[in-house]
Amino acid sequence: MPQPKTSRKTTLALAAMGSIAVLSVAACGGPPQQEDSETSGTVTLLGYSAVVQDNYQKAVIEPFQEKYPDIDVEYVPGDNAAKMLGTLRSEKDNPRTDVVIMDTSVAETGVAEGLFDELTSEKVPNVDNVVEQGKTKGGYAATFDSYVMLYNKEKVDNDPSSWKALWEAPNQSVALDAAPDIQGISLQRIVSEMQGKDYKTDSKAAVKELSELAPKVSSWAPSPSSYQAITDGGVTYATGWNARAQLFSNESPDTLGVVTPDEGTVFQINTVNMTKNSKHKKATQTFIDYALSTDAQKAFSEQMYYAPTVKDVELNEDASKRVVQPDSDALLEMDWSWIAEHRDSWTEDWKREVIQ
Repeated sequence: MPQPKTSRKTTLALAAMGSIAVLSVAACGGPPQQEDSETSGTVTLLGYSAVVQDNYQKAVIEPFQEKYPDIDVEYVPGDNAAKMLGTLRSEKDNPRTDVVIMDTSVAETGVAEGLFDELTSEKVPNVDNVVEQGKTKGGYAATFDSYVMLYNKEKVDNDPSSWKALWEAPNQSVALDAAPDIQGISLQRIVSEMQGKDYKTDSKAAVKELSELAPKVSSWAPSPSSYQAITDGGVTYATGWNARAQLFSNESPDTLGVVTPDEGTVFQINTVNMTKNSKHKKATQTFIDYALSTDAQKAFSEQMYYAPTVKDVELNEDASKRVVQPDSDALLEMDWSWIAEHRDSWTEDWKREVIQ
């Protein structure tokens, strides 16, 4: 059967369309790439290294990837929040990082510098379930950790119940992290509470009390860590963060004791943030929503003894006994935004009057 004839105008039009398509592909360097979706893509997570990375991988990332097998989560370890912030600044215009978990006081700087996108309940529904303490200027809390006292069970006859045990210890038998480390800042806040003082308006009395603790202290920056100093027998008392303390106590149950003293404790808060120019926003929002789910928060709390940051998490018996939760009477208010503004002046007080 003879084929229908094609007019010259039609032939020219088809040729032109073909040329445009070729030019478009050439200009893009190839076929257009498929964008990530809510259920596929790659998410690069910047977070704390060592035991935090290991346990977060087991408790959160692996279950997430079982649920979303087409989303690949790559964990990039960071030494501390300040270095993480430096990384985010260096790659601001072309970020390799999609999501970061870091200390709220440092994350607040990132928010002010426009490094992060706002997380909305439309895209990340579980932000609505974050408890009030977890809604900070640095973003929504991914973890809560509490400040604790450590002691060597082989050297202490009676398990301590008060922060006063630090002042009653023998000389050169205590290890503390001094300001500007937030452990030192946390201790100063607690001392103000013990004195019945407002930590924001009357800090001098707390500094004086800390100066009287100085003879007891053998190290203001224990290395490799205060936990190791206790288990090695180098000191009798120290301070630290509950999550790591509980893990190391599991490894050395006859040596490392952990207690939240009667006068109370404060939360250290790590927030979860999505970078402003992330190339994988949809997959990243899916991951953050999972990280703030009751399942993920329960799993990580029971794995590493961080307190859950969302409502309605029922922990197992072991974690319930060893984790200070957001509704606990032991928890003291701590305005980390205010602390960020006054940290330098507190540190100067420590340098002049406390550290010797």
